[in-house]
Amino acid sequence: MPHNDLYIVDNSTEQQSVKEYLVDWCKVSKQMDIATGYLEIGGLLALDTNWQKLDKIRIILGNEMTKRTKDVIDKVVEAIVSRFNDSIDTEHERNEFLVGVPAILDAMKSGKIECRVFDKNKFHAKAYITYFRDEYRNQFIQAMNVPSGYALVGSSNFTKAGLTQNIELNVQVSSDVDQLQKWFDEHWMQGEDITTAVLTVIENHVKEFSPYDVYMRSMYEYFKSREETVSEWEQHDSVIYQGLSQYQRDGYNSMVEIANRYSGAFLCDGVGLGKTFVGMMLIERFVKKERKNVVLIVPASARVSVWETTIKKYIPEILEGFYPFKIINHTDLLLEKNENLMNQIQEQAEIVVIDEAHHFRNRSSNRYRKLFDMMAGGHQKQMFMLTATPINNSFLDLQHLIELFTHRQDDYFAPAPLGIHSLAGHFKKMEADLKKQTGTDVSDAVDVSDDIFRADPLVNELVVQRSRAYVKKSLSTTEGDKVLFSVRQAPTVANYSLRISYGKLIDDFVDSFYRKDKETGRSLPILALAVYSPYEDEYYIGDKSKIDLMVSGRQQQVVNLIRQLLLKRFESSIAAFEETCIRIYFRLYTFLTDYKDYGNTRLIERTLNHQANVLEYVKNFIENNMQSTLEDLEDDLPDYVWETEDNLSADDFDIRTMLEDTLLDMEVLAEFIEDIMDFDSSKDDKIRELKRILTEDERVKGKKVIIFTEFRSTAKYIYRELEKAGFEGLYEIDGQSKENRHDMVVRFSPYYNDSCSAEVQDEIHILIATDVLSEGLNLQDASCLINYELHWNPVRLMQRIGRVDRRRNAAIEERLLADHPELAADRANAYYWNFLPPTELEQLLNLYQTVSKKTLRISKTFGIEGKKLLTPKDDFDALKEFNSQYEGETSWDEEMALAYQELLATHPDYPELVETMPKKMYSGKQASTFTGFFFCYELPMKRADGTWTDGDGWYRWYMLDPETKKVIESSYDIWKAIQCASDEPRKIHTDESDFSDARKTIENYIKKNYMRSVQAPIGVRPRLVTWMELC
Repeated sequence: MPHNDLYIVDNSTEQQSVKEYLVDWCKVSKQMDIATGYLEIGGLLALDTNWQKLDKIRIILGNEMTKRTKDVIDKVVEAIVSRFNDSIDTEHERNEFLVGVPAILDAMKSGKIECRVFDKNKFHAKAYITYFRDEYRNQFIQAMNVPSGYALVGSSNFTKAGLTQNIELNVQVSSDVDQLQKWFDEHWMQGEDITTAVLTVIENHVKEFSPYDVYMRSMYEYFKSREETVSEWEQHDSVIYQGLSQYQRDGYNSMVEIANRYSGAFLCDGVGLGKTFVGMMLIERFVKKERKNVVLIVPASARVSVWETTIKKYIPEILEGFYPFKIINHTDLLLEKNENLMNQIQEQAEIVVIDEAHHFRNRSSNRYRKLFDMMAGGHQKQMFMLTATPINNSFLDLQHLIELFTHRQDDYFAPAPLGIHSLAGHFKKMEADLKKQTGTDVSDAVDVSDDIFRADPLVNELVVQRSRAYVKKSLSTTEGDKVLFSVRQAPTVANYSLRISYGKLIDDFVDSFYRKDKETGRSLPILALAVYSPYEDEYYIGDKSKIDLMVSGRQQQVVNLIRQLLLKRFESSIAAFEETCIRIYFRLYTFLTDYKDYGNTRLIERTLNHQANVLEYVKNFIENNMQSTLEDLEDDLPDYVWETEDNLSADDFDIRTMLEDTLLDMEVLAEFIEDIMDFDSSKDDKIRELKRILTEDERVKGKKVIIFTEFRSTAKYIYRELEKAGFEGLYEIDGQSKENRHDMVVRFSPYYNDSCSAEVQDEIHILIATDVLSEGLNLQDASCLINYELHWNPVRLMQRIGRVDRRRNAAIEERLLADHPELAADRANAYYWNFLPPTELEQLLNLYQTVSKKTLRISKTFGIEGKKLLTPKDDFDALKEFNSQYEGETSWDEEMALAYQELLATHPDYPELVETMPKKMYSGKQASTFTGFFFCYELPMKRADGTWTDGDGWYRWYMLDPETKKVIESSYDIWKAIQCASDEPRKIHTDESDFSDARKTIENYIKKNYMRSVQAPIGVRPRLVTWMELC
């Protein structure tokens, strides 16, 4: 734009742009000298190929630093090179194959382009000095006095924006250009050469990355976005963090991140894998670092032996000092004396850590309701729930636990990335999917790889869960031989006969299931239990519209529970069966005497006279065994099971019929009790087999043994019988034991509870326990476990096994074997014995099938603990297709995580190396599973403060079939497709046009399925990080 004698170039139009000016001069110049504040690849690329007509380009850059020390100069060079690197990253976004950049690289290598930085003073110059080619200048006559060149001086930096977009002010200088050339030469000579550094940056970007490079980078970004950066506090100040294994650190980091996002998180690692120490890490962080009000809620059995002992060992100050920390038992929540404390916790607690959180899965329990109310009140709370078994009976267990921190807000997870608009509906669908997979038949087993629990997006967002198989492999990679696990041997089935033990009782018991009404011939249940189910149609004669359906429904369940209990206790022991028969009999007797005037009094009197011996035996038993009330006699079911309807009205209930059925029930029970009265424990074949195992089996000799039973009466019976047989070092513990439980744990397992044999008195060698000891305790001094009967809930079996099959410590093992060298030969193994239901009860109990079916359900749920849980072969139909053992097979996510750990072990410096890489890289390889394009994108996420992530977003993989436009999001399937070795050859067939179409398709998919759901504002976009053609 001419202004009198001035020629101004200001980018006001394309023709008046610096770019067009320089393009014109490239045609007639042999050299261009450029002074600029910034250098970007876009400056040269804006000139297209025209710059290649020049013989030489010299670029000198300035800096804005005042100080001139070597360190500062280095930082200046680093900043200039970094900006240039960023400019190539930006160019890569619009120029996928970096067309034109290799030519720049070649020019730098040949010396055609040189770069220097002027580091003597601040340098703000912007100038473009051109030198005519001799042949061009010589065409003009000398009289025209054509200068040797021209210059453009002004404000434009050598960037794409400076050459084409920004409104600038540049003036052409045609006179005294030689002075400008001299000025440039002087500063050029004083500049520091940075050509090599710039060259390195360009080489890094135009490098033909191998498929392995892209695979490694994609794995790094995928897993990095799932790990929280460890702070200085964890690395230098935390006591607990230093002792954690990598998988525990990962679990801790994930738990914190999940809770920050959703206010609740689950740690569901298998039994014996060190959840306690992850919980300890959370407590230390929130109490000591963040000074938040923290509450730890634990089972009473684990409070001293596990939590208080561990806290005192590592961070005792939080128990003794002025720290905002409180430990309470699960059972403390409902104690009246603790009401004030619970109110304080409700109002002031900020962090709640719950050990064995599955105890709060039942929404109808008072304990659950109390905790629910506490979580909803006062401060906004974060909940951390530790449990190996979040699901015991159905997926609703997990739903109820989640609702503790969502406060039953059904659309709590509606925002992206989950988009679940109904939590209840989500779990109903999961239940329906499970029913499809497991079927109504036990034999309808399908491969556990169709794992519902692990495949669920909500579970993946909230639950941190690693299988034993994964942990072992992870520890092997990261810690070698420092961490040990026992070798779990296949279980041995104990061989015994109930017929030998019970004699006539077994026949009477079996026959009772097939009894018929003598008058009508109709089949009768083993027990009618009219007193427990007065609202049954045959008993209730009042206005049925007045019946409380919840009460009547619960009574039906209670009757079934009592019948099942009778079966379970018959299979457990004579003592357990006796106790239940007596309890039910006495309840029926009380009802009979209270209401006898409504019935056939002569028949009632005659029956009671006939059962006089039985009645006397029952009363004596109650008198000798009661501790305070009749309810103390039985603790296997909730109190409401034994509640009966008070003050039955003859107007509403057919009491006469109820009495008749009660008399029939009492006849059955009296026959059982008479048989029990004649029982000789010396003929108990089950006890006899137990004694044989303890005395004759070579695998047991000299070792600690724990015997589990479901029932307190059975535990006491075993103790009495073993004591009579002369066994020493015995101890029995159940839910009503008053002794110090921690002392007992130390006496049985001293080495794994910070003691040793020399320090304990009356060391325990055989521990008989109910399931009060099945959770959370370290009992791995023992290596032998006996299940005296099968618990009907296989979760309990898994918890029991986890007492001895736990992560071991190399240093503790060394101490234990130094004191007990006799154990060394077989210390590595863990042994199990199962007393399965004998053949005499097969048709009645079907216990094995019940547990098998439930084991199938649990395996389908978690992908763990299936085969070798019950017998060495487990060849029942329900278990035939199980492919997971107690060890658990690594899940898809775990398989990927292990592969990532191996990659990092092979390339330990990769996290530092990746910082030097381009922001985007690509390659291609021969397809192994899918053909098409693989993409790794960084998706933006909204931070808590309302800002959006930039470089720290959520990294997600996609696979696109360009023919069908089908998009695959399964990370595991994609991983299998891109996985490759370091020598995988690079193959790329696509061109700019085809790739552009594929990228447009995938970004439209991301926009529709993700960006809209997160309501990302304009300007916030997904970023392509890597891609690979699979051809």
